[in-house]
Amino acid sequence: MFNYEDEDDDDQRDRLEEMKRKVIEKSKKEFVKGCYDAYEMLATKGSQAIEGTKPKEIQTAINRMMSLFLIKEEYERCEFLKKFAQQHMPGFEINPDKSVQNELSL
Repeated sequence: MFNYEDEDDDDQRDRLEEMKRKVIEKSKKEFVKGCYDAYEMLATKGSQAIEGTKPKEIQTAINRMMSLFLIKEEYERCEFLKKFAQQHMPGFEINPDKSVQNELSL
């Protein structure tokens, strides 16, 4: 015997999964765009780009950007971030955020 409730539940589950997938994809795109926007700001404004910000937040952002650029094999951007950190953030050592790989592969 055919059960309409089961079909409705399956349709609803499918729609929820599709919505979840779209939210995740949108989040990934926003992260990538944010990294490129932040990079451009650092490249064009230099130290002014980080004035008035919390050092930990900038460090986290640079670590996440570095991960993205390593994944995408954009080594010139990685080199820029390394030089930027050395020049404007003495004592900060970049440690690419390993969670970025997992986040982007979901």
